[in-house]
Parts: sequence; structure tokens; C-alpha cells
Amino acid sequence: MKKINIVIADDNRFFCEALKDSIELDNEFNVKATFYSIENLINYTNTSVLDVLILDVNFNGSSSLNYIDKIRLNRDDFKIILLTTLNNNLTKQEATEKGIDQFVGKDSDLRNFKPIILQTLTNNSFNILKENTSKIIIGNTSFTKRKIEVLRALYDHSNKNEKELSKILYISESSLKSHKRELFEITNTNNTPELIRYGIKNGLILP
Repeated sequence: MKKINIVIADDNRFFCEALKDSIELDNEFNVKATFYSIENLINYTNTSVLDVLILDVNFNGSSSLNYIDKIRLNRDDFKIILLTTLNNNLTKQEATEKGIDQFVGKDSDLRNFKPIILQTLTNNSFNILKENTSKIIIGNTSFTKRKIEVLRALYDHSNKNEKELSKILYISESSLKSHKRELFEITNTNNTPELIRYGIKNGLILP
């Protein structure tokens, strides 16, 4: 029987090894390699054969979703299962847009990975986000995509003033100020640092 070749990439070496040991208890699976850095993973996936990549969303503070194009490099011959502790619609939406095949909470029981892997391989039309993605819902608070863009820009360009930031976002300064006021109101925050802390805490910003 041909084994299913799996690669695991996670910046937590202990979790990576624990998941590898758990998966290899089943004779159907072969963990070909484990990686603790995105750069080494990219080099491997661009030159090697694999069936499934199990990928942590957060690598040393950076989102691995930003590297999916380089990891796949126009390939679609392997599936990607994304691991994260940030179980919210924003992360799911981004994963869907990047072509991720499965989305799994990192707190899942390691013993449950066999059915997850098999489901991912057999369901070619699997979609991790079924609901309408025009808005992101955190608790009872609804965020439009534009609000998320403004929130992230406040974090990514914290050294910019409002005039510079409005140019980056291609909106007027008055529109930017309006978005910020609305963000303060719906998040019950009073200033930009509080707003950014809210965004990080709720997974709207991946630092």
C-alpha cells in the first residue's frame, strides 16, 4: 500500500515532533520531513513530492499565509492543512482566499488527525468557510473588510501620520478619521493603541 507522504511545519519544535510521532502511529502515513522555519520549508516544497502539508499559521510572529504562493509555487498537487489557535472568521477567510484546503484548531486532539488528513485528501471541493465573508463577526461585533484594512494599516504603518496613511489606503483623510471613530465605537476603545491591542487579542491582526 502506498503511504501518504506528509510534511509538518511548525516553529514549535516540541509540538512538531509530538504531531509527527502521533501521525506515524498509523501505517498509512509517512512523515517525510519536519520544518521549524518558513525558508527551509519553501526550499523543500519547491523541489520535493508530498501529499499533505500541515502548516502552522504563526511562524515567529509572522503569518505563514503570506508565504503560501512561494510554498506552492504554482503547484496544486498537495493539500495544505492550516493549524492555528486563532479560530476566527478572519483567519478562515484569508485561508480560503489563499487556497488552504483545511483549517484546524491547534488545540485539537492529536489523535484526530487521521480523519482530518483523509477528509482533506478525498474532498477536492472542501471549503473551510461556508458563510458569507463580506463581514467578519467577532462576538457580537461586525467588521467590514474595509474596517479590517484600516485596522491593519494602523498597525502595519504605525509610524505614519493620517495624511500618509490615507494615501496608503487610497481614501481621504476624512474617511480615515471616520473609520477610526467607528472602530473606536464598535470595539469600545478610546485610542489607537487600545484599538490595536483589541485587534491582536481577537485575531484581527496577526503580529
